[in-house]
Amino acid sequence: MKIFKLIILAASAKYNNFCVAGVDIETGKWIRPISEREDLEEAVPLEDLEYPDGSKVELLDVVEIKFSDRSANNPIQPENFFYNAKYFWQKVGRVTLQEVIDGRGFDLRDKIFFSDERSIFGADVENFSERESLLLLPVENLFIAIEEAEDHKKFFADFDYRGKKFHRFSVGDIAVRKKFEANGAGKYFFKDKAAVVFSLTNPFHTNYQCYKIAAQIF
Repeated sequence: MKIFKLIILAASAKYNNFCVAGVDIETGKWIRPISEREDLEEAVPLEDLEYPDGSKVELLDVVEIKFSDRSANNPIQPENFFYNAKYFWQKVGRVTLQEVIDGRGFDLRDKIFFSDERSIFGADVENFSERESLLLLPVENLFIAIEEAEDHKKFFADFDYRGKKFHRFSVGDIAVRKKFEANGAGKYFFKDKAAVVFSLTNPFHTNYQCYKIAAQIF
């Protein structure tokens, strides 16, 4: 059994559960804890985000997690590790976002997950020798765009990164979605500057595209 202490930097919406990600407090490397339950499709249920005292895991908590010895072996998301659901997650501290940035910096890249588009073909990702599906990046001129469907709303992020404009990255950040939930279809200014955790999805079955998600916005 492996034990890691993670700084939680994302707990975004994934179906009716959560996609959780953090960085190892010692190495700064990304880890995405995932459930071994196949029905959850690598998400984390709410009950597993509860500490022994009944309180919930929060962003920027430092959490000790016991992981299974079984490997996830995900070719698109190499950061995925199965946690052992027999054990509670333990809160061992808290940090600020600035402490994270000062300690490990941003994951600066010329491109966001290998291209400038909002998605990338899964087979193309598999061809890269060094794959990654989590990044902490500084962005500017962040807008939230809303599209209305028959029974729900879709939330997207438009922003600038390294002098380029990016459009229609899906927003997984639960708090941001709630903030704009009452707004109608349109595009709304959010922040001049923000630190964003981006996540690359597993390939969709219909088109084998991996989509880039603004998982958490600080």
